[in-house]
Order: sequence, then structure tokens, then C-alpha cells
Amino acid sequence: MAKQNYGECTGKCPVCTINLWSSTGGKPVIFPCNIEKCPYEHPKKQNRHLGQHLLSPTGSGLAQIE
Repeated sequence: MAKQNYGECTGKCPVCTINLWSSTGGKPVIFPCNIEKCPYEHPKKQNRHLGQHLLSPTGSGLAQIE
């Protein structure tokens, strides 16, 4: 996969040390960090991937193929 250009690194998050980028106005590009009290991520959006069902209700393993 080609490297993405997010602009210039403007700093690091004081909580999780993820890079902050100029292309997003000094915010992280990649979410979620899922660290409590993250100043950039809404608490209700953290760990939302845990509620997704990745398996088919009929038992097919095709849902697991990426």
C-alpha cells in the first residue's frame, strides 16, 4: 500500500502520543485510539467496533475474509 501524505506532523497527542497532522487541522488522522479521556475522540465512539458482528448468522466463514 502506498504511503499516505497527511501533510506536516504538527505534534503528538498528550494522552496516546499519536501524531497530529496539518491536513486535519492538528488532529489525528487514524482512529480509534480507544484510550480513555482522549481529547480528540468522542467517548461514545470508542470501542464501537466491538458491537459489530463479523460472522454470518448462517455459519459461513466468508465474512472473516479480508
